[in-house]
Amino acid sequence: MQEQFRGRQKSCQNNLGRESNIELLRLVCMLFIILLHSMNFGLDITGVDLNSKFLPIGAVEAFFILAVDCFVLISGYFGIKAKWKGFIHLYIMCAFYSVLLTLFSFYEAGQFSIKEFLFSFLVFSNSKWWFIQCYVYLFILSPMLNWTVKSINNKASFIILLLVWSILTFYFGFFWAGNINPNGYNVMNFIFLYFIGRFVALHISSKNDIKTSCKYIGGYILSSLLVSTMYLTVYYLNLDEKWVWLKCYSYNNPFVILAAVSLFLAFRSFSFQSKSINWLASSALAIYLLHSNAVVSDHLWSFIAYLQEIITNGWLLSLSLVFLALAIMMACILIDKLRMIVTNPIERLILKINWDGYTNKLVKKLLNLI
Repeated sequence: MQEQFRGRQKSCQNNLGRESNIELLRLVCMLFIILLHSMNFGLDITGVDLNSKFLPIGAVEAFFILAVDCFVLISGYFGIKAKWKGFIHLYIMCAFYSVLLTLFSFYEAGQFSIKEFLFSFLVFSNSKWWFIQCYVYLFILSPMLNWTVKSINNKASFIILLLVWSILTFYFGFFWAGNINPNGYNVMNFIFLYFIGRFVALHISSKNDIKTSCKYIGGYILSSLLVSTMYLTVYYLNLDEKWVWLKCYSYNNPFVILAAVSLFLAFRSFSFQSKSINWLASSALAIYLLHSNAVVSDHLWSFIAYLQEIITNGWLLSLSLVFLALAIMMACILIDKLRMIVTNPIERLILKINWDGYTNKLVKKLLNLI
């Protein structure tokens, strides 16, 4: 039974290539993230007013909050292979933008700081991007997480694992805001989502038909509407504003996670190949790194605040934000393609060293000493 499961797992992993439907989901999620940031920081929404032009924007935000959870689900679905190649690729990309944007901040400020310059290279331990820091934790832990998944020899045992993690995430974390996972902005929530992604890859069959897609899209819409209802309920009860974010728009909200799983399954249910989509999606992470850095975002939020002043209609403002978000995405993708011209030769040069081989030899020597 165990060998049969492992054979199925290996077969499943081999069949999971670069699927354009999932790559498209990466782009959609990145669009959602830019829109969320535009609403939260650019428009400076502090509440819901029935007579306010921001009502349609505040209501639709519930449909976007799932984006980060979706990204982690994708990592779990394909499985993280903790190899030096992936680690070096991630570091070079993050370090490039960190150093470049730090230098640009020096230019704007008119002064240079050697401390800040050196710290800009420490993109994993001194990161300005919380997602990158949590993802690196997940990357480092992935061999143990993958070993745990391989050790579970049946679907029922995996479900028990998810149920136990659900208690930690939803009851102790979401409901009581415990330190183990108070809001989902942490590696504990990433681990839970990673396990869900692995479960989908190994135990939920994919059906490529319209009926299945509609079912999962319906689940996404319903879950998002429940989050939106929670948001409005909190407002009408006149609760503290922090509850809007802690309870409604936290990444460990069960309805947010359910919406993320539903949207992921919806995109998984139709399969296609597109070189253009794959080309664009290969720079999805760069969109996050660029637009969320303070050097860039301060200018973006100021421009959005200006739009807020000149556009009085809420729906028109929402449409303007969507077009602006798409323009930001394309600009970031083009910048990243130029970045690749510079960094890819450096990356190939570094990867000529057999880092994985040296690491395996070191581990064997350490094990022999124990």
